[in-house]
Amino acid sequence: MTVSDQPLRQLFTAQAPAGAADRLPLMASAAASGEGAQLDRELEDRLRRRLFVLGHSAVRQGLMTVAVFAVVFSALTGLRFATFVWVALMCAVLLVRHYYLEQNLRVYPAPQYAERQPGGDWRYFAPYVATSLVWGLGPWFLLPVGSIPTEWLAVQAVFVSGLMTGVVSVVAPSRRAVYVWLVPLALGMAARAVANGGAVGWTLCTYILLYAIVALRFAHQQSELLRSGLRSQIEKEELSRQLMAQSRDLERLNTERSRFFASASHDLRQPVHALALFSEALRREVQGTAAQRLADRVVEATQSVSGLLNGLLDISKIDAGAVQPVFAPVAVDQIFLRLQQLYEDRAAAAGLQLRFHPIPFEIVSDADLLVRVLFNFVDNAFKYCEHGGVLMSARRRGGRIRLAVWDTGRGIGAEHLSRVFDEFYQVDNLHRDSARGLGIGLAIVKRLAVLLEGEVGLRSVPGRGSVFWIELPLRPSAAARASVVAHIAAAAPLPEEPGSFAVAAPERQLRVLLLDDEAAVCEAMRLWLEPYCAAIHIAQTVEEAAIVVGREGERLDALLVDFRLPGELNGIGATHRLRALAGRMLPVILITGDTDPVLVRAAYDSGLVVMFKPVQPEQLAERLRELCATPAGADVSATDSVRLSVEVR
Repeated sequence: MTVSDQPLRQLFTAQAPAGAADRLPLMASAAASGEGAQLDRELEDRLRRRLFVLGHSAVRQGLMTVAVFAVVFSALTGLRFATFVWVALMCAVLLVRHYYLEQNLRVYPAPQYAERQPGGDWRYFAPYVATSLVWGLGPWFLLPVGSIPTEWLAVQAVFVSGLMTGVVSVVAPSRRAVYVWLVPLALGMAARAVANGGAVGWTLCTYILLYAIVALRFAHQQSELLRSGLRSQIEKEELSRQLMAQSRDLERLNTERSRFFASASHDLRQPVHALALFSEALRREVQGTAAQRLADRVVEATQSVSGLLNGLLDISKIDAGAVQPVFAPVAVDQIFLRLQQLYEDRAAAAGLQLRFHPIPFEIVSDADLLVRVLFNFVDNAFKYCEHGGVLMSARRRGGRIRLAVWDTGRGIGAEHLSRVFDEFYQVDNLHRDSARGLGIGLAIVKRLAVLLEGEVGLRSVPGRGSVFWIELPLRPSAAARASVVAHIAAAAPLPEEPGSFAVAAPERQLRVLLLDDEAAVCEAMRLWLEPYCAAIHIAQTVEEAAIVVGREGERLDALLVDFRLPGELNGIGATHRLRALAGRMLPVILITGDTDPVLVRAAYDSGLVVMFKPVQPEQLAERLRELCATPAGADVSATDSVRLSVEVR
C-alpha cells in the first residue's frame, strides 16, 4: 500500500500561518543579506590582518630607507641639524609603530588569528598616520629652505616617487591606508617644489601630483584584485565548510539509518523467530490431518518473511567483514555449468531460451561468491523477461575477464541506471510488492564484487533488454590473497527446495540449557526441540542459567544462548561465565537477531557457532545434533555459520 504525499501537503498548507507564503521571499532575502554581511565582515577582517602583517615587515624596510635618505642628502647638502631632527622623528614614529604592531600580535596571536584581524585599527592607523606625516615633511627637513639647485630637488622627487609606488603593495589591503600614505607624500613634495619657484619647481609639482594620481589608481587596482581574490577564497572555504557539514550530516544520517534498520531488524526477528519455530512445530503436530495444508501455508508465509530479513543480514555480514573470499583456481565453464543446472528447468517452464557462451579458461577467484553474483543476475533476468531468452557470456578484456548476463526483457530507463545498485532501490515497484524482493540483491552483488576485486556494470535499452556484468582480474592481488581469513567460509551452497531438509535422528536424547530473555522465544524453542531432547532447561537471565548449570553439572550437553541479554553480560560474556561454572567447554550456539555490522563482527570474533534469527528450525536441530556429536576437546568454531542467503533480490 502506497501512501500519497498529497495529504501531507494539505496538512502543512492547513497549518501554515496566514501570510507565511508572502513572507518566504522576504525571509530568503534576509538570509541572503545576512550571508552577504557576514562575507563582508570576514573579508574586512582578512584585509585588516594582511595590512597588519605587511606593515610589520615594512617597519624594518622603513628604517633602512631612512638611513639611505639621510646618507644621500647629507652627501648633497652636508651635515645639517634639520636632517638629524628628521631622522630622529622618523626613527621614533617607526619604533612606536613597531611597538603597537607587536602589541597587536600579543592581543591577536598568529596561530589563533592567522587569517583574521577582528579589530584594533587604532593600533595600526594612529602610528601609521604619524609616520606618513613625517615622511611628507621629509622634503622640508632634508633640503635647505629657500632656492636650491634643481638637481637636489629632482633627486628628492625621484626618491618620493619611489616611496609612493614601493609601498603600494603594503597599503593595498586598505583604501584608507592608500590615501594616508600617498596624500602626505605628494602634497609635501609638491609644496616644496612650488616653494623653490621657477619653471622647474612648477614642473616637478605637476609631475608629483600626476604621479600620485597614477599611483593611486594602481593602488586601487591592486586593492580590487586583492579583495576579489580573498572574496573568492572565502567563498570557496565557506563552500568547503558547507560540503563538509553536509558530508557529516549524511554520514550521521547513514549511521542513524543503519542503526534504525539494525534495531528494527532485531525487533522484527524476535517474533518472526518464534513464529518460525511455532509454525514448524504446528506443522509437525498436524501432519497427516486436514489442518496440514493450512499449516504448510503458515510455514511458507513465515519463510517468506524470513527471507526478506535475511537479505538485510547479508549486507550486515559483508559490512562487518565476516564474509571473506577464498581464492582458488576456478574454471569458467564449470561456473556456467552450475548455473545451467539451476536454471534449465525454470527456462523450459517459462518457454525461454537459456544459452551459454563460456570460454575454456581458468581464473583465480572465489567460486561460491562468484556464483552468488551471477545467480542474482540470472534470477533478475528471468524475473523481467517474458519472451526471448537469457544468454550468459564470458570474454577476456586485457588482463581481466567479463562475465555477462544478457536478457530480452523490458529493460531499464536511463534515469534508473545510476541507482540500480543502491540499497532498497527498485524499478517499477512503487507499491513495494514483497513478492518482487526487497531491493537489496544488487547492493549485495556490488559489495561482493569489491571483495572479489572486480567491478559491476550494466547497459539497458527500454523495451529491448539489459546486460549486467562483473569484470574480474585474471588473478587477485597479493594483498587480497594475504587478507583471506582461513576460519571464515565465504558463502553457502545454493539452497535446496523448501521442505527437503531432513533432520537426522539424534543418536541420544540431549539435555540443553536455553538462555533467552524472550518468553515467547523460549516456549517456541522448547516446543520445536522437545522431540530431540531429554530435557530443555529454560533461563531468562544469566543468574537463572548459572543455577541450572550448578544443578545439572555434567548432565548438560549444550547451551543455546541469545546474544542480547538483560544486565551487564551479553551472550558471549554469559557463555564464558557458564563454561567456567561448568568446568568444561560446553558446546554453545550463539543466537542473535542483530544486523549491526559491529555486533555481527563481535559475534563472529567470539569463536562461537553463530546462528541468526529467524533460525530455520530444521537447521537449528541439525546444528545442535552435529555440535553435540563433536568429540570432546575438538575445535568448534563459527566457520559453518557464516552464510549468505541466496534468495534475495
